Amino acid sequence: MDQDSNVIEEELDPRQQAESRLSGLMARAQTGDSAAYREFLETALPVVRRFIGNKIRDADWAEDIAQEVLVSIHRARASYDPERPIFPWIHAIAHRRFVDHMRKWSRISEKEVQGETLLDLQAKEDKEHPYLLQEVLEKAIEKLGPKQKQAVRLLKYDGLSVREAAARMDMTETAVKVTAHRAYKALRKILEQQEDYENQ
Repeated sequence: MDQDSNVIEEELDPRQQAESRLSGLMARAQTGDSAAYREFLETALPVVRRFIGNKIRDADWAEDIAQEVLVSIHRARASYDPERPIFPWIHAIAHRRFVDHMRKWSRISEKEVQGETLLDLQAKEDKEHPYLLQEVLEKAIEKLGPKQKQAVRLLKYDGLSVREAAARMDMTETAVKVTAHRAYKALRKILEQQEDYENQ
């Protein structure tokens, strides 16, 4: 009878079982069980990814936030009460990080990406060797991630507007602006490192 009851319970509410497991792992982690804590983080990550993924379509963007949520969970782990459901606690932390990111990216999106000069390279341009500059840029762009590379090419080389690039990349306009902003920062770093190497 008990065995049948357990089987029915497992089939009835898998979400509750998952929540109970996570709560138990966190309770053990709070006592110093490092193995339980590692298992908790591995089990909680898909939960966080689903929560964030329902709010943001861009996978790279969502993964950045998910990883920050885990950091926040780590910092706040002592505040969790094992007597209370853990999913609302996780979701509250994830929501706060999501809101933080939206505020930050909203500030970034206010800067019109199209208005930026590509790395302000006019200041460094070699008037006698323009093709050399282009070759250096091309090599640096090739080191970017696929999305960043595509954003730079569409906005700077193809001359598309942010809206047009967003449609081509199947991303929101804000996400395109953030991706391009990150790409320009990465390019600056790549070119600065190259310049430091050449000056040695």
